[in-house]
Amino acid sequence: MSYASLIQPVLWAISGGAALVFVGVGLLRLRKSKSVKACLIGAAASLLAAVVIVPAIGVVPAGHRGVVYRWSGGVDPFERPEGVTLIAPWVQHIVVSSVRTQKVYSPKVFAQSADLQEITVVASANYHVDPEKAADLYQEVGPDYMSTVIKPALFQNVKAAVGQVNAEDFALSRDKLARKIQAQLVAQLGGYGIVVEFVNIEDAIFDPAFVTAVKRKIIAQQKAKEQFNLIAAQRAVKEQTIINAEATARAVLIKAQAQAKANRKIAASVNDVLLRWQYLVRWNGILPTTLVGGNKEPSLFLNIDTGY
Repeated sequence: MSYASLIQPVLWAISGGAALVFVGVGLLRLRKSKSVKACLIGAAASLLAAVVIVPAIGVVPAGHRGVVYRWSGGVDPFERPEGVTLIAPWVQHIVVSSVRTQKVYSPKVFAQSADLQEITVVASANYHVDPEKAADLYQEVGPDYMSTVIKPALFQNVKAAVGQVNAEDFALSRDKLARKIQAQLVAQLGGYGIVVEFVNIEDAIFDPAFVTAVKRKIIAQQKAKEQFNLIAAQRAVKEQTIINAEATARAVLIKAQAQAKANRKIAASVNDVLLRWQYLVRWNGILPTTLVGGNKEPSLFLNIDTGY
């Protein structure tokens, strides 16, 4: 029971005590006073204020709604808003219900994953009571709705959700599981006037043997990945070497083809006139002493130094 639930009983206690005090004071005045009528009127007014006016005042704290219970007709379907409100004294009383965001933790959920691994899960849910359905919730479930409907629903849905994933994938599936549990709680608790805001997987404990096996698998996968990367690096170096060699050979071939083409052009342009022209350009003006050739034109010049 929250402090807000104690406001109305406290007011009743105060009013009852005040009524007794006022009646006692009135009787004392009646004994001392000469005006019996005035004393009776004062005592009656004091008693009326203590018994009727004070119990008719109800207070609903901030963040709460007032649920009015009528002794003659059960729960009033209309909630009272925050602040001071009036009720029928001694016939009605107000039970305050929080509509603020609250958090509830599930007990430890011992569940089996889809691959039959044991997992212990603790989950939590943030929720609040719909302000317009606080009276219905009080009437249908009662003030202890957290233990009556919320915790069992949270436990049940967490257990069911864990059984649909593999233990090895649990860490990566926490957010997905939480959203799935929240959707199921919204559908299950919405009819009671309970709004589920957020679900969180607080903790998960695995079997030690499973944890060891997963660690070994991860280490083996890391080593295999390192070997794969090493082989890939070696393959890349080999391929790069082949590419460089092919590029060099292609460059040599292109150069040789270009040189051969140039040589063919040069050879095609050589004739007797060109040769004579080149000879005359490079001639130093000294006539040769020996001529070798046919009868008409010499074809070979020999410059023989006689030594004289």
